[in-house]
Amino acid sequence: MANWLFPALEKETGINIHGVIDAGYSRNNTSTRTERSGGLTNLPVAGYADEKFELAFFNLFIEKPLASRYLPRATPLPGPQATDYSFGFSLGLLYGRDGQFARTAGWDEHWGINEPGASDAESAKRRRQKFYAFPDLFATAYLPYGTGISVMAGIFGPGIGYEIPPNIRVARNAFATKTYAFVTEPGTVSGVVVGTRILATDSSVMGGELGIVQGWNNLRDNNDRKSVLGALRWRSADMQAWIDYEFIAGDEQNKATDDIQAPTSRLISSSGQFKQQHSLNGWFALDKQWSIGAEVLYGRQDGDGKPGTFDIVTGPGFSGAHWWGVNSSLTYQYRQDLAFSARAEHFSDPQGFALFPVSVAHGAFDGITLGLRYEATRNLSLRPEIRYDWFTGDADDRPFGNGRKRHQATATVQALYYF
Repeated sequence: MANWLFPALEKETGINIHGVIDAGYSRNNTSTRTERSGGLTNLPVAGYADEKFELAFFNLFIEKPLASRYLPRATPLPGPQATDYSFGFSLGLLYGRDGQFARTAGWDEHWGINEPGASDAESAKRRRQKFYAFPDLFATAYLPYGTGISVMAGIFGPGIGYEIPPNIRVARNAFATKTYAFVTEPGTVSGVVVGTRILATDSSVMGGELGIVQGWNNLRDNNDRKSVLGALRWRSADMQAWIDYEFIAGDEQNKATDDIQAPTSRLISSSGQFKQQHSLNGWFALDKQWSIGAEVLYGRQDGDGKPGTFDIVTGPGFSGAHWWGVNSSLTYQYRQDLAFSARAEHFSDPQGFALFPVSVAHGAFDGITLGLRYEATRNLSLRPEIRYDWFTGDADDRPFGNGRKRHQATATVQALYYF
């Protein structure tokens, strides 16, 4: 906690200041020595995309938590319903290599401080440029009507999928690197979400939320059509098991060539091109030491096939794409400060669409990751891991090793410092 800077702040106002520094070292067995001097040589493995040392991010939060039994994009909570109004907010500032992918179109995407990389992705890759981003800027309110209504409005992460950023201490992410499923999720949205508890018994609690947003990673939606996101979230009363269903759906094409928001969307069309993604995920404590998490996802981008519907990768006449995946992780809590985890994933992207710009390979990715988390001190967590990925699909596609390989082994050591 960083409130030692202002010792009375949280007590008198409820405002909390905290943060995390995420840094580490990574290598793979496919890149050359020359390639390693630039960035993104681990791709399409995400999370730690650079080899050698990487400052993934410095993330600072200034927030006033909401006093509610339902926290939008997060969870319903057991216990009696709050009877008082509550208001809160969150500001999240980020600096580091991950800032390149955490920016929002129409907001921080083209801040001058992020040039030249904001306008030249190849320059950012060569120079391993760090970016500034402001992925959290929202207000919250709790209204004690009916079952209790929680409202969130602003720019925020939508909380779709099993792995969600950032790596705060209570996050469900067990590894330094991310799944392919994580790459396909929207990083930020802007709009309004309303949530409430819809069931609360002695054994379980369930909540739901629904929102209207500008689109994927977007504050200035250039197709003038909103997207809808929502979720149903179930928890056991002891919070030792949960299941979430989450979705986002809406038109995601660029309406005109004078405002192409790539890579947020790689389609250009004057007609609406509907995109959707669904995730069913959950976590269960099997006993005091063993736990398991899993996710199944499906996504689809519609395409009308007309000559005026243009894919910036494949050209005119885009007729649609779909993708799906499954991933699961198993964790053994050996002792309070040490846990071991294993993860397996299969991700199918037959049209090479969903992972853009990380990859445009047509086929399926599989990966196995082994790692541990060691709580070295009260503030410092260490997460080393080894990972092996392989690709099957189009014979001409080699997504690893700068287009040379269909498999890759990666080793990463991550340090997380909380303050």
